[in-house]
Amino acid sequence: MKVLFDYGRPQEAAEVYQEMLESGLRPNCHTYTAMMEYLVTVAIDQRRNEIEGLFKDALEIMNEMQEAGVQPDKATCNILVQKCSMAGQISMITHILHFMKESSLVLRLPVFLEALEAFRSSGESDHLLREVHPHLALEGIKEEMESEVTFYDPNYCVDRSIIINFLSRRNLVAIDHLLREMRMDSETLSAIVLANCENLRPYGALLAFHRSVEAGLKLERNAYVSLIGLLIRAKSYHVVIKIVEEMLLIGITFGTYLLSLLIYQLGCAGFSDASANIFTALPEDHSSSTYTALINALFQAGDVEKSLEFYSRMRRECVPVSCGTYEVLVAGLERAGRIHDANMYRKEKRSLQWHDFSKPRILAEEIFCNRFFGSSHYTE
Repeated sequence: MKVLFDYGRPQEAAEVYQEMLESGLRPNCHTYTAMMEYLVTVAIDQRRNEIEGLFKDALEIMNEMQEAGVQPDKATCNILVQKCSMAGQISMITHILHFMKESSLVLRLPVFLEALEAFRSSGESDHLLREVHPHLALEGIKEEMESEVTFYDPNYCVDRSIIINFLSRRNLVAIDHLLREMRMDSETLSAIVLANCENLRPYGALLAFHRSVEAGLKLERNAYVSLIGLLIRAKSYHVVIKIVEEMLLIGITFGTYLLSLLIYQLGCAGFSDASANIFTALPEDHSSSTYTALINALFQAGDVEKSLEFYSRMRRECVPVSCGTYEVLVAGLERAGRIHDANMYRKEKRSLQWHDFSKPRILAEEIFCNRFFGSSHYTE
C-alpha cells in the first residue's frame, strides 16, 4: 500500500487494502499510518479549498484506528505532525498533541521545531506543544537554541541545498567527495543512502552510513533496510552484520519479516552464529517465521542437535508451529541422514495440515511462514 501511495496509485492501494480485509488480516498501525500520510501529503499539494476535507479524512482515520483497538505510535505522530506543520494545520496538530500527552509520546527534535514554527506563524499559543515536551521546552532550552541556530544557520542551509541539488541530478560521485566536508543531518544522510541503493552504489551508501555513525546520527529505518538488501545481493555479509549491530545499538525496530529474512540469508551464507545472536537480541520479534529461519540456519551449519533444541524451545514458548517449520525440520534431518526422525516430523506435518484445513482461519504469521519455508503446493 505504501509503495502504491508513494507512486501516486491510490486506487490500487485501496484495492490491496480491500483484499487485505477480505483475507481476514487486521490493519495495524503501519497500515493506518500509510493511509493518513497519503491524505495529508496530497492535501499539501491541493488547492486551498480542498485541504480541509483531506485533513478531516485523515483525522477520521486516526479516530477509527483507535476505535479498532490500534493505537498510533511515536512514528505515526511524528509523521502527521511534520506534515501538518508544513500545511499550517494547527487544529489537527493540537488533536495529535492531546493524544500524545495521554499516551506519553514525544516528537523528535526536528519535528518539534517545525511544529513550534507552525504555531508561531499562525499566531496560536504553543503552550500544549511545550507542555507535552518539557524536556525540550524547559530543561533543554540551551540545546533547543543551539539546534535552532543550526536549523537556521545560512552555511548549513547552503550545504544542504547543494546536496539536495546533487541528489536531484543523481550526481552521487560529487556527494561522495562532499560527505566529509559538509554538515549533514540524519534526513539528508538517509536520502543519500537511499539514492545510492537505488543506483546500486554500495560504496556511496556505505560512505553515508559511516558518516552517520561518526556523527552519532540515527538514519531512517528504510535507509538501513535498503542498504542491507543491496549488500546481501552483493554477498557482503560481514558488512551486513556490522550494520545490523549498529541498528541494534541505536534501537531501530526490525519486525518479524525483516528479522526472518536476515536470519535466513545469513544462515544460507554460513553465518549461523550471527543469525543466532540477532535472534537472541530481539526476543520481542520471536515468531513462527523467526524460529523457523533460525532452525534452518543451524541445519545449514550442520548443527542438527542445536536445531532440534530451538524447535523444542519454540514448542515450550507456545510459538505456533507451521507446516513451513516441519518442511525445514524434515529437509534438515534427511540431509543429516536421520531418516527415522524425518519421518516422525513428516507425520506431525500431515496431522497439522489436516487440523489447519479444518480451522476457520489460519494466523497471518503461519501463512507467511508456510509461504516462505513451505512447499509451493501448500500456501494457505
